[in-house]
Amino acid sequence: MQRIVYVDGQYVEEQDAKVSVFDRGFLFADAVYEVTAVINGKLAEYDGHITRLQRSCRELALQLPVSIDELKKIHLALIDKNQLHEGAIYLQLSRGNAGDRDFHFPGAEVKPTLVLFTQARSVIDNPTACT
Repeated sequence: MQRIVYVDGQYVEEQDAKVSVFDRGFLFADAVYEVTAVINGKLAEYDGHITRLQRSCRELALQLPVSIDELKKIHLALIDKNQLHEGAIYLQLSRGNAGDRDFHFPGAEVKPTLVLFTQARSVIDNPTACT
C-alpha cells in the first residue's frame, strides 16, 4: 500500500507528492517542522506539538495556511487513510515558492508550503526513545 500524504490542501499518493525546487524551505531552510507520535492510532501529546509549532511560526513570521482545527483534522485523516497504528506524522511548513533563488525576503503574497506524511515505526518499544 502506498502512503497517502498531504501537500498543500490535497491528499495524494506519495509518488505523486511534489514540492518545487524553488521552495524557500529547500533553498534557504526557511521552514519549520514538527513530529507527532501516533500510538494505538491516536496522537500523542498533540497540544504540546501544536504550541511549539505556533511559537516557531511566530518567531519566523511564517503563516500557517490552515487553522489549528483543520490541522488536527489533517493529522487524523492521515492516520485513517494510512491505517497508522504506531509511528509518527511529520509536518513540514516552508515559506513557499518565491520563484528563482533570491535573497530578498518575500512578502505575504508568497503562499506557504504545507506537507504532512506518516511513517509507521515502533514508538513504544523503540530502543532509541527516551524513557
